[in-house]
Amino acid sequence: MIEGTLEQPQSKKLELEVEKLELDIEKLRDTNSFDKWLTKLLPIIPVTLGIAAFVFGIIQYNNQQKAALLQQKETSEKSIQQREQEILKPLLDKRLELYFEASGAAATIAVSEDIVEKSKAEAKFKQLYIGQMVIVEDAKVENGMVEFYKCLTGQDQCEKPELQKRSLSLASRMRESVGNSFNITLQDLKGKY
Repeated sequence: MIEGTLEQPQSKKLELEVEKLELDIEKLRDTNSFDKWLTKLLPIIPVTLGIAAFVFGIIQYNNQQKAALLQQKETSEKSIQQREQEILKPLLDKRLELYFEASGAAATIAVSEDIVEKSKAEAKFKQLYIGQMVIVEDAKVENGMVEFYKCLTGQDQCEKPELQKRSLSLASRMRESVGNSFNITLQDLKGKY
């Protein structure tokens, strides 16, 4: 009889344990896939964040290096331009001075009624034409000088209005040349000659 009584609690205990295991198995089956996925993913998250931070650091470093190189390049280009301007300044100043002299001589020739004054202006224009202007003039001014010189020497038959027109055209070309020389726009001063 004792054996029968011992078997009952043990069988009861065994049944309870089996039931508990079945519940545990059911719980494991009921656990949704997100929990399983999250459980598997948790160890990978810190590694992934570390890699992302490292890559972000490299990208940021590269961007900083590119910006520094760009700034250095711009500074270098500005420095080169400033040096070029300093070197060219005496030549450009002389160009400006000679342009005023040549334009003034051409204007005097085109409008003056005083023979002595006109003769001095013609001599001055010819001197500039075959001398200093050759050094400083650009192609457009050179063409304007040639056109005016042809009137002056009689190669082209020019009455006073044509002489004045060519003088204005020469002065306009000189103004454009000065603007280009000093890297400035003289649009407000731009004429129609």
